[in-house]
Order: sequence, then structure tokens, then C-alpha cells
Amino acid sequence: MWRYGLGLAMLAFGAAQSGRYWDSLFRWRIQEVQYGQARNINGLSQNLWATFYLPEPDAERQRPIVVLLFGGAYVSGSRRDSDITHIARYFAVRGYVCATIDYRIGLAGLPSAREWINASLRAMHDLKAFIRYLKRSVTESGNPWGIDTNRIYVGGSSAGAFTALHAAFLTQASELAEVPQADLNYLASQGGIEGNSGNPGYSSRFQAVFSLSGGMLRTSWIQPGKVTAVVAMHGTADAVVPYNRGLLPAIQLPAEGGYAIDSAARAAGLYHDLFSWLGAGHVPYGTQQSVNPVYMRDVETFLRFHFYQWNSRFTAALTGGEASSLGECQEVWSLDGRFWGRVQQVTELPSGVWLLRSPGVPQGRVVFRP
Repeated sequence: MWRYGLGLAMLAFGAAQSGRYWDSLFRWRIQEVQYGQARNINGLSQNLWATFYLPEPDAERQRPIVVLLFGGAYVSGSRRDSDITHIARYFAVRGYVCATIDYRIGLAGLPSAREWINASLRAMHDLKAFIRYLKRSVTESGNPWGIDTNRIYVGGSSAGAFTALHAAFLTQASELAEVPQADLNYLASQGGIEGNSGNPGYSSRFQAVFSLSGGMLRTSWIQPGKVTAVVAMHGTADAVVPYNRGLLPAIQLPAEGGYAIDSAARAAGLYHDLFSWLGAGHVPYGTQQSVNPVYMRDVETFLRFHFYQWNSRFTAALTGGEASSLGECQEVWSLDGRFWGRVQQVTELPSGVWLLRSPGVPQGRVVFRP
């Protein structure tokens, strides 16, 4: 099977990298938490849970978080599926916090385009509630997961990727109105774009999105001013979610896949990339029950490269007001855990991304020096 998408620049970059966020340096442990609650298709209250995959031992308190959503056409699947849990473990041992999350599944009637869209909206609402939960946990609970909410990367497999992409780029009801099969009255009854799945009062915005064999109802929703980075992986012979544009089988709903997503992101001036598996079908890297190691290695390599790029891209730069003094002597650490030295003036820092800590204090802040 031919595969392409990893250019020479990516391979050269990978050969030069080491340390945290690149190499396997940690063990991982899991911890579960209820993040929200919502009505399911039977009208019953459903608790929504997340499983966190945490690197340990690790004193870092400002870590990027990778949020993963399972596939299953909105009728099956769980946060414990093999493909997404494999990815969560892979990145947890490299220093990321990862989370696989519940979202409501099931159709309220016979399979149809309208019911499928309604199911996708419920999933999007649950994802947005989880993003709000993350930000609420930092503000109200002292950041128990040790995350940097400026570096939230969201994606998934198949329907999970649809959910992540729509959460990233479907930002108003007028956009959904462009889809003839959509039910705007249903959207309104469920709390609009944000939904009612929990943690109101916080933003559901995140920084970057990745799609594995996923798609969107409209790539015209990909515009500047929303999520600014999107990458996709897709098989060119996918008969379930079209590689470019086509119909979702059974429900005959138009959808746009990885190639169309990457083209729209490029036109919008976003950070973008596409990995195409030539001749491969739907979700070649794995399923709910198993993982295909050959294709999963592609997923690991592709996402590792882009997550590493995003780590510095979404790190807050030092402001002009900080340019004179840091207030007290700060320890300077590289992101791969190496001690660089101590500084009191920002001008003493070399260009790059650094972790600054007060001596003896494990918590710190990640800064970018242009």
C-alpha cells in the first residue's frame, strides 16, 4: 500500500528532535471524571464521562492536552475504543495530557440525513461542554489536570472527527441553515450552537483540530478567525466518508472529506496539512476493537510532528511589558526538561520556547521569545 504525506522537511525535522513531546519518557495512568450531563434520545439524563491519560511522574503543570473522540456513525462506539485509546497512550508517555470522552450516541428515528445531523449536533454539544469543563477546572479547581488551555488539540476518528471539525468551524446557526437537511428548530431546542451539556459561562474555543477519516457538512465554514490549524489523514478509496466530496452512504447526505478540508484550510490561510493513504479505505489504522500497526504508525508520526509544531505556535509570546524585567530571577528550562540557566531580564533569553520557573517552585509558565 502506498502512503504519502510526510515530506522531506518533516522527516528531517523528526530526525533532529528529542526529549519531551517527542520521545517516550513517562509512564501513563488513567483517571476518570464526570464532565457534564445531558438528555439522551430517550429523554433520560445521561452522565458524560472522560478518561484522562496522564504522564507520570511529571511535575509540569502547563501541558498541552489532546482530546480524542471515537467513531461509529453516531450509533456505536465508546471512549474506550482501541484506536483512540492507543493514540492517547502514545502521546501521554511523551508528556501530553490526553482525554477520551463520552458523547451521546443513537438516532431518534429511522436513519436519515436529518437524524444523523441531529446526532452530530448532540455530540458537538457534549464536546463543547468538555472544553468548557477544562477551562472551568483551571479557573475554579486549581488546574487539577496540569494543562495549558492555550494548547487544546481536538480530533477523532470518523464520526469523532466530524464532531471535532464541526465544533471548530460551525459557529453560528446561519451556517447550519446552508444545509437543507438540517433542522434549525431542533438546534434551538438543544441550546443553540453551544448546547446544554454543562459548564456554562466558559468558552468552548480550542486551538487546533485533526481529522482521521472524517469530514464536514460544509468546508465553506473553514474561515479565518476560528480554529487556526487543521490537519487531516484520509484514505483515497474511502467508501464511507468521501476523500474529497460525495455522499454518506445509506442517508445520502453530502459531505466533504480530508482533501476538501485541506484545500479549504489552505485557501483560508490556516496552518494545514493532509496525509493521504493511496488506495486505502475507511479508518485503515484501526477500529473500535483493534489497531492496524502499519497504518497506526503513520498516525503516530504525522500527529507527533504537528503537535510538536503546535506546541510553540500556540504558546503565548512575552509581551512588551515583560521585556524589561521578569521581576525575580527565573530558572529557564527547555521543553524537553533540560536546565538552561537563570535570567532576570527577558533580553537574556535566546529565541525559542522556554519554561520559566521561580527557584524551588515546580509550576511555571511556557513563553515564546521571538
